[in-house]
Amino acid sequence: MLAAFCTRMLGIFLLLVIFSLSNTAAAQNPNDFVSIKEKQKVVMVLVDYLSLEDLASKEMTTVHRMMREGGLGLMNANTAGGRVRAHSLVTIGAGRVALGSDDVGLALLPGEMYQHQTGGDVYRRRTGDEAPEGTDLLHLDIPTLRRTFDGNRSIGVPGLLGEALHQGGFTTAYIGGADRKKNDSLEYRRHGATVVMDRRGRVDFALVGEELLEIKEKGIFTEGDDYDALGIALSKALTQADFIVVETGDTIRLMEEETRVGEEVFEENKKNVLKELDLFLAEMLTRVEHYNTLVLVVTPTPSRTMIKEKNLVTPLILWQKDGATGFLASGTTRREGIVANTDIAPTVLDFFHLPVPEGMHGRKMTILPTLETNKSASLIRLNEEMIFINRYRSPLVKGYVLGQIILVVGAVGTLFINHGLGITRKETEKSTALSMHALIKVALLALSAVPLTLLIMGAYPGPSLGVFITLIMVCILILTVLALKIGGIHPLAPFCFLFSLTAGAILLDILWGAPLMQRSILGYDAMGGARYYGIGNEFMGVWLGAAMIAMASLIEISRSKKKTIIFASVFFASIIFFLASPRLGTNAGGSVAALVGFGIMMYLLNFKEISPKVFLLLGGILLTGLLSFALWDAGQSVSLQSHFGRTINALKTNGIAEAYDIIVRKGAMNLKLIRWTIWSRVFLVILAATVLFFYWPLGVMKKAMTQYPFLAKGFWGVVSGCITALIFNDSGIVAAATMSIFMAAPLIFIVIEGQEQDW
Repeated sequence: MLAAFCTRMLGIFLLLVIFSLSNTAAAQNPNDFVSIKEKQKVVMVLVDYLSLEDLASKEMTTVHRMMREGGLGLMNANTAGGRVRAHSLVTIGAGRVALGSDDVGLALLPGEMYQHQTGGDVYRRRTGDEAPEGTDLLHLDIPTLRRTFDGNRSIGVPGLLGEALHQGGFTTAYIGGADRKKNDSLEYRRHGATVVMDRRGRVDFALVGEELLEIKEKGIFTEGDDYDALGIALSKALTQADFIVVETGDTIRLMEEETRVGEEVFEENKKNVLKELDLFLAEMLTRVEHYNTLVLVVTPTPSRTMIKEKNLVTPLILWQKDGATGFLASGTTRREGIVANTDIAPTVLDFFHLPVPEGMHGRKMTILPTLETNKSASLIRLNEEMIFINRYRSPLVKGYVLGQIILVVGAVGTLFINHGLGITRKETEKSTALSMHALIKVALLALSAVPLTLLIMGAYPGPSLGVFITLIMVCILILTVLALKIGGIHPLAPFCFLFSLTAGAILLDILWGAPLMQRSILGYDAMGGARYYGIGNEFMGVWLGAAMIAMASLIEISRSKKKTIIFASVFFASIIFFLASPRLGTNAGGSVAALVGFGIMMYLLNFKEISPKVFLLLGGILLTGLLSFALWDAGQSVSLQSHFGRTINALKTNGIAEAYDIIVRKGAMNLKLIRWTIWSRVFLVILAATVLFFYWPLGVMKKAMTQYPFLAKGFWGVVSGCITALIFNDSGIVAAATMSIFMAAPLIFIVIEGQEQDW
């Protein structure tokens, strides 16, 4: 009985195993995989020169639905050149900021005519290659685009997205364009083909030309998109290709007529164009519903009006049936609602489960869930804040820097005039000089309070410039008065108070996710695209300079020097950690500058207790810790890596060539900034004043350094940090300048005090 039961159970078990294996084999059947793959589609609709307000207008009901059901974000439209179509579309296809060409719209069918030759003949003459069989569209200017890249390897590779798709076995298609009739012939304006082409300028399937144009009897342009024909073309493309780019041209034609017609006429035509576009998008959603489709509605380039208004970000919608809804984000920006144009290509590749090439700097986009019921309104507010920062950052920062220069030059001039006053001048003149000195001291404190004020004002980034400036002045006044109130404790107490508050506030902001820094005019400009997260070079310099002088002043004031030095060392170590962390400060050059500056200062403070060998050992341990951060970051998934990890991986892949490129790029950037940025002026003025004080008035600096020995060691720490920042940071002059500002104020103060003591 038992044997028979076991035999039956074994038979049932074997049947289950066979059934399971057959199901597994079916699931792994290549033909079934192909059928699933054929159902995967990405449709990218290019609609140029529109703002988020345009998409949120009442004419765009389908767009409202897509924004509600999908992901919505503001896209940085930065390129390696200007924000024009010629560059922006090549950038999207490269996944890295890139450059286009004057003829970037020359994408032709092999049989289309150009300069009395067929597109296929021109392509063969220019590239030396025959048009491969099965290729529908050829980019005739691909040799120029490749030559531009060969001459500047720091920019993106044209056609890298299409190349990666072709290598992965996926097909591409391009539909539409912004063609127009000119002198009885067709002017080819198919810039969007650069998004989908491969590195040889080839697209598998294309529907372009006059058949997609129709007469616009009532519009301000005579010929425009035939949206019915575009819809039919899309249906054909869905059966032929996996990645399809649809370039609409009416918004381009509309903007070309903006300056030729009245404002009311233009706005009425704009409404009509938006309505037609919205109807096309509604039909498109119906056409793609039988596929597993990712739809991207992209505005590659801001309009002239947007650029004039300093609005350099454009809207981006990512929609998938029954997909996630919320705000777009990416590893590039780490900011809710903000992405980069370089993130589009990695997102497309990720959808097809393809690896992202190292030549792409973007990261795949994700959708962060939100409780916001009106996402467009929320992002419009964010856009206004970004516009405010982009518009007023330069003039306000220049005003602050100019104030620093005037104060330093004025203080040096006053000291020169008042030199020897106690011997040669009358008491009334001495009283006037003392009043001038008091005024300079107050001005030094006021300007010392500016960085902290600008950090606090990150809580109010506009939109009213008048209110913003008023709040700045009030905040500076309050901080200056508070600093003066504690001046009786010790001459350095006001600086210790302001600089400690500044360094502490930056530390708290970093722990909080840097919300104030991100929205401060002294922080980084997201529209510029140089940095989106972590700590920028301006506040990095502020943090290091404020921390060193604050701790040096605190040691001077403190009765327990040893305990204060221990506290300072812990505080410095925490700053190095936060700067180096890929999840917090993400500033490699800043962490090295901090390591050197803090290290020199601590060595000078403890020179009797720490031998040079032990000091170097401690420095080596900290440096190893910084390298460990970078290696850890490099080991993360590509989408999570910061630029630390990307740099390490690039060095692994390209070796010494990559290191050479990094050094050359950093050097070129620093030389450029030293020549053109106003920060270099204030740095040179402070440097000149510091050197001057060592030699004149004779003995004053020596006396001051003797009177404040710990502050003197803090000065040397700042000097060391400035030099290191200049060497290791892309824009090191900025960090060096903001760092040196915190040395200048107390330096001038103690020289003034020394001069008064000589009277």
